[in-house]
Amino acid sequence: MKYAIIADVHGNMPALKLVLEDAQKHGTESYLLAGDYSIRAPWFNDVIPTLRSLPNVRAICGNEEKYLHLPKGEDAQFAICYWAASRMQPDNLAWLDSLPERMDWSENGTDFHMAHALGAFLGNEMTRLFRTSVLALRYPDRPITSERFLSDNRKLMESQPNFEEKLAALPEGIYIYGHNHAQSHMRFGNHLFLNPGSCGHPLDCMQFAACYTLLTVENGEWLVEERRIPYDPTPLIETVKQSEQYKAAPVWTNLVFLDWTTCSEHMVYFLHYAEAYANRIGDNRRPFMPDTFRAAFEEWEKAGYPLIGEEDR
Repeated sequence: MKYAIIADVHGNMPALKLVLEDAQKHGTESYLLAGDYSIRAPWFNDVIPTLRSLPNVRAICGNEEKYLHLPKGEDAQFAICYWAASRMQPDNLAWLDSLPERMDWSENGTDFHMAHALGAFLGNEMTRLFRTSVLALRYPDRPITSERFLSDNRKLMESQPNFEEKLAALPEGIYIYGHNHAQSHMRFGNHLFLNPGSCGHPLDCMQFAACYTLLTVENGEWLVEERRIPYDPTPLIETVKQSEQYKAAPVWTNLVFLDWTTCSEHMVYFLHYAEAYANRIGDNRRPFMPDTFRAAFEEWEKAGYPLIGEEDR
């Protein structure tokens, strides 16, 4: 059986189209979807029906599905969530709300486990090791190669003092997750940890691309093929600039553009900067209001988008 594993589409229909075309060319028979299908790009009402129509599909929800249910406010900090929620078609929202947070099943002689974040399997401290804000600091010489990234990830995981104990406590099988938008796979004996990367919003400091992973399970053997379909983000950005999303959430959408053009995390760092800026001007309103959010972004932009407020640990 050949599976296409897809995560973190984030409303990016052009990227999803590239992934699905590639997956079909490679004989995909089943689809495993690991969450976060909307917010960040404006085509979620195209993305979700497309995913729902796939053959032999298993899907879970991600963390950002919950943001569609935030009580609407006047702030800018969650404006992109409010806009997505206001434009989400009811049947698409109902499908998202129906998705479980985790799936565990057996198929083709293999046990599968799927959750949105690695922490569901190995604990939140392991998730923090691979957060994308750290990757942006760790790889200032980007774009990096997949080989380097996989080697670094494996060494980092193996270096954790309680890793062997946590691994031994897990049933053997394939563990599928997303969340940190960084494509990787690591096998330790009969445990395979697989992150297909982000289809619509990659942040792994590699070449910008639509990412997913092919997994073949046959006669007890597991074969992993990471797929990256490079494309130019410039036409994508120009199209989104004409969207209602850009008008409703300009700061957030410009942050998306910055991430796309660098394939690395900036959003977390801007929030740190906005917090410092608001404190400096004596603004205690939280979430951030539009005037403060916009002014903080303009100052951060003039400063050259400094990455401050996080440690590489």
